[in-house]
Amino acid sequence: MADLFLIDNDARLLELYVLFLGKRGHTLRSATSFQAARAELAAQPPELLLSDLELGAERGDEELARLARAGELPPTLVVSGYLDRELEAKLLALPCVVGTLAKPFDLATLEARIAEALERARARVA
Repeated sequence: MADLFLIDNDARLLELYVLFLGKRGHTLRSATSFQAARAELAAQPPELLLSDLELGAERGDEELARLARAGELPPTLVVSGYLDRELEAKLLALPCVVGTLAKPFDLATLEARIAEALERARARVA
């Protein structure tokens, strides 16, 4: 399975994701903000970052773009309830964003989108 890093400011969702994805064999790390995640992402980039966009004081679209400009954005699946066509196109233009997933979704859809995103990420490396 894969090494995943989750960024979401909803602790209940993080707990659900960790429980569900951990049972499927993924290694998981998580943070509730980019500030909390930045050093860990730089020290040990995951195979796939799952990132929400609305994080209170931080805007995920700005933080993802900042990491991309610095060359520090790992392959990323954006998971958010605030995706519209314009924002989705902006995010998918970032070199390491390999997909998006609009909330709400069921866990089977999450698992399928993670598999697709990992496949795209691994194809880019090959």
